Amino acid sequence: MNAGAHNGRGTAKGRAGRHDYGLAVLSGALLGFSFPPFRTGLLACVGLVPLLVALSHRDRLSRALRVAYVAMLVFHVITLNWTGGYVHANDPYMMIAGAVTMLFHPLFYMIPLGLYHASRKWLGETAALAALPFLWVGYEYSHSLSEWSFPWLTIGNSQSYDLSRIQFISFTGIWGLSFWILIINILAYLLYGELLEKRWTRRASVLGALILLVGVLPTAFGLYVLAGAPPAGEPGPGTPVTVGIVQSNVDPWAKWDLSGSDLLALYGGLTHRIVADSAGPRPGIVLWPETAITGFPLLPASRPILDGLHRIADTMDVAILTGITHAVFYPDPAAAPASARRARGSGEKYDAFNAAAFIQPHVEEVDWYGKMKMVPLAERVPYADMFAFLDFLRWGVGIGGWQIGPRQTVFRDSADGVRFSSLICYESTYPGFVASFVRKGASFLALITIDSWWGKMSGAFQHRQFAVFRAVENRRWIARCAVGGISCFIDPYGRSYDDTELFTQRTIARTIAASADLTFYTRHGDWLGMCALLGACMCAAAVAGRKFIHRTRRLTWTT
Repeated sequence: MNAGAHNGRGTAKGRAGRHDYGLAVLSGALLGFSFPPFRTGLLACVGLVPLLVALSHRDRLSRALRVAYVAMLVFHVITLNWTGGYVHANDPYMMIAGAVTMLFHPLFYMIPLGLYHASRKWLGETAALAALPFLWVGYEYSHSLSEWSFPWLTIGNSQSYDLSRIQFISFTGIWGLSFWILIINILAYLLYGELLEKRWTRRASVLGALILLVGVLPTAFGLYVLAGAPPAGEPGPGTPVTVGIVQSNVDPWAKWDLSGSDLLALYGGLTHRIVADSAGPRPGIVLWPETAITGFPLLPASRPILDGLHRIADTMDVAILTGITHAVFYPDPAAAPASARRARGSGEKYDAFNAAAFIQPHVEEVDWYGKMKMVPLAERVPYADMFAFLDFLRWGVGIGGWQIGPRQTVFRDSADGVRFSSLICYESTYPGFVASFVRKGASFLALITIDSWWGKMSGAFQHRQFAVFRAVENRRWIARCAVGGISCFIDPYGRSYDDTELFTQRTIARTIAASADLTFYTRHGDWLGMCALLGACMCAAAVAGRKFIHRTRRLTWTT
């Protein structure tokens, strides 16, 4: 009889365990399908509920983390499956790196979820639920700070398709959306607990009303803001500036074998197409995409390439912002950082930069900006100056091993005095970093990128949508130029224009407004993220303190 009872308990525990893992899979799926290109962002508002239910069944930390890992793994596989380039499968490094990202990045989420489990154990469920938004958003903010940062999966990024819902981020940044999503998840979890009793209680009514109120408030505010916005398609208040965009559709692998003259001929021809188009506005600035011109054109040895760039700008009387590769050499090897490359032949040390250069007609001086936020491993080994021996891990397809740019650059167009900045690819996922350019005087933002590495998978659509948040946070126009698409213009309210198709050769132009106004978020930056991180640290300290007191009392009782 004892054996039978034991087997019964074991079978019940096994069913409960499978049920919890099923809940974890459901949670990961809801979160994953809330992200672009899926237009179901509201799924994120209940995406954590199944996981919270599963975690409520787990007393031991190790078991709770296993369930949490499954949920985050499913979330990552759905949202980041594009990182391996498995559609074309022509780059083993990319395929391995994508698999590693999907398998190991979920471990970062064990930080907030582990702290939530510990809070639940030592402080009680009510306190743990109250702390969860701070734990989650504090983690997201902290994960945007280091060279290991990867803010791509910030949960607020799931809401880009509903413009009325996101207008309040001009006060809070993307962290406000994440905080809002966490609050609704917690209220929904509490309502689920009430409904388990199979009867509608007063508490359930209150929770339902709170969910409705909290859910509707951002939309109501957003509708009010959009009602006062300039009509769609109009530049709005500010200095008008016409910007052209060249989408060349150059193969991102093959372009590294093209000569500087070939690339100049291609981009020069497409720029002439925009300038000569009598049906559209004549641009004063034309954007070429990330690393459009290779071969270090700003170095003396590559003077013919730079002369060609000046010739195009002078002949067509148009300023050109182009992605380039750039290098800085160190005559004194001792002055070079540990991660510096060594030139073939001479052995001279140098740093290479993924950069943007601003070529103005009849202006000899060329200002440049070096990319400062790198994709970990793919573009730069994190903390490479400290761990230079890990340089073998970097990607070898032209874009690996970059040095961090030395400064944030705000370009000035000498023709009309308009100031703007260029974000390069992945940098557009960092809200506080983008806001800092606007504080420095950028009146509109250019975003140059490639986005052609992964075929027609979700990566390009996600990256394009994330730019919507940067436009709304700072109330700035964004001109987005991608090698193979998606190129477009995004106004200060997140409305998009002239979207191109992926893997097509296109040119577009539009008159936008250069603005000097600063939003609350732009002025104060990631204030909510910092507050959430402080709250998370206070929660961790409370857990540690309660645990210490408990152990001290146990020692006292045993003696």
